[in-house]
Amino acid sequence: MLRLPSLIICLFPCLLGLTACTSTKHETLQLSSESSYKLTKELEDVVNSYFKIYQQRSDFKSFMSFYHEQAQFEDIVYGNHLKHKTDIKAFLNWQRGEFSLLNSDRLFTINHQTIDEQTVTTQGYFHQFSYDGQVLGPWLFVMVHEFDSQHKIIKQTDWINYTPRENYLGGVNMNKVLIP
Repeated sequence: MLRLPSLIICLFPCLLGLTACTSTKHETLQLSSESSYKLTKELEDVVNSYFKIYQQRSDFKSFMSFYHEQAQFEDIVYGNHLKHKTDIKAFLNWQRGEFSLLNSDRLFTINHQTIDEQTVTTQGYFHQFSYDGQVLGPWLFVMVHEFDSQHKIIKQTDWINYTPRENYLGGVNMNKVLIP
């Protein structure tokens, strides 16, 4: 039978090891927090570049460079789920159709954006535009981008309130609040 002093002597190295692990873990978390801030700042820069190019809508090749080869894209309202960069490129193709902005010099306005480690959620609205002679928008949107460690988009989920509603879904047109 072990006596209490013997038990303490046997457990002391284990307790010391646990304390060392806790201390090491704390230091790792602190470094991770600093690294996380740096990574978040880097991601913020990438996201700003992405939306700047998107806003200009003139350099599709640069725009597509933000996507990972195995990126996924979901357009929730249309029900599209694309599973590769080449499919996304074909879906978003800026060369398809005749496009022009109408009452604005910007494609969209961002009202709110949250950057959290490797996920970016952006809310805003597309301004009115003409596509193949049809006036479309304005459209409220929420976009969620998930990034890998190299800051490439690995998944994009779009929630866009397409109008005119009768062309898409029916229902109430929430976008009317955007029209003066």
